[in-house]
Amino acid sequence: MKIVNISRYPSCKHQFSSWGLEDVFYNSKLTYSIGQLSFTGNHSTAMIMEEALQKSLQVCYLLGINSRHHFKKVFIYDSQLEELRIDWLMSRNGFNLMVMQMPTINEKMARWLWELSDL
Repeated sequence: MKIVNISRYPSCKHQFSSWGLEDVFYNSKLTYSIGQLSFTGNHSTAMIMEEALQKSLQVCYLLGINSRHHFKKVFIYDSQLEELRIDWLMSRNGFNLMVMQMPTINEKMARWLWELSDL
């Protein structure tokens, strides 16, 4: 399956400079995606992922943390299925927060939570 990431680029050549160094820095930290949560055994249940994402965004909001620094919505086109789907890029903190918000547990999930507790 060939997957193509769609990136949005500004139409103005010099608009990138207005993004600022801070945005570029935080975007470089978004190295995880929802697809990497497959070890939890819940990757087929979109409702569970959506609920964990909403709780994670709410945690950021309640703590006054800019969620854009840890979560970014991206669109992915699958050319074989001719389908456009939404995915989320996440920082390590955002990814770990998503793991902690998952409602079910299994051996792989327990191992990840143990690793998180040891940081």
